[in-house]
Amino acid sequence: MPDVIDRDDERPLEPGEIITVAPALAGEMGSHLYVVIDGFNDPRYTIARLGGDGYQVPNVERQYLTPVAPGQVVRVTDGALTAYVAG
Repeated sequence: MPDVIDRDDERPLEPGEIITVAPALAGEMGSHLYVVIDGFNDPRYTIARLGGDGYQVPNVERQYLTPVAPGQVVRVTDGALTAYVAG
């Protein structure tokens, strides 16, 4: 995966890719990083929060998902809470 991601990249996503969700969904889902679990009636995907509790969000449209280069992932820890954000 390249270090720089093209924001206009609309290629199909692969399981295991790290992504962010668009601001339109961030209010509901938070500004966390997510991982693609599987395609679901392409162009919709099932995703789960990276480092989360395993809860999966199905049927998310591709237009709301942006790939993140692995070099941009930052682990943030606050006591027992760990989160991953784009750095």
